[in-house]
Amino acid sequence: MISSDPREPWAGDLAPQASPQPPADGIAVQEPPREAEPAPGADVDRQAALRALRNLEATEARLERNARREADETRGRLVQELLPVLDNLDRTIRAAQAGRSDPALLEGVRMVRHQLEGVLRGYGVERIEAVGQRFDPAIHEAIGMVPVGEPQRHGVVVHQAEPGYRFAGRLLRPAKVSVGKLVAPFERGTAPMWR
Repeated sequence: MISSDPREPWAGDLAPQASPQPPADGIAVQEPPREAEPAPGADVDRQAALRALRNLEATEARLERNARREADETRGRLVQELLPVLDNLDRTIRAAQAGRSDPALLEGVRMVRHQLEGVLRGYGVERIEAVGQRFDPAIHEAIGMVPVGEPQRHGVVVHQAEPGYRFAGRLLRPAKVSVGKLVAPFERGTAPMWR
């Protein structure tokens, strides 16, 4: 016989259990399984895993940025080495025009120059056209001053010896230019002093 004496704590555990009654419609309902309680160190392990994952993602992003920057720098060096070739083609065209050389040869050089410029443009190279623009030391390199009589031409680029170029948002080479400098005319006339 099972005792229900309160002095015997195990007595209630041995009491007969009531058998579960099947539902009226004949379908047995099961209780959902209980989630296992995490082990005492599981929270610490989870935080360490999340920290490691964040570090991995940050490292991947840094490597990708570095690879992109390295590729841009390599392309920039290549472009800088090709710019003198483009300049020499421009000089050849100017000399051929002045010397009245063979028109077919001149046209061939122009086509090669145009092709090279197209390749550079395809890589993101932008030419800086300076003539007629206000002198900007951030993109222009002054190689001389040219006296001008009109005030609106003072500080304006009047001649470009070499064009400047930009690549990937940064200046590759400043344009080498001559800048207009206003010269006051003679007191008795309107001719500039430099004549």
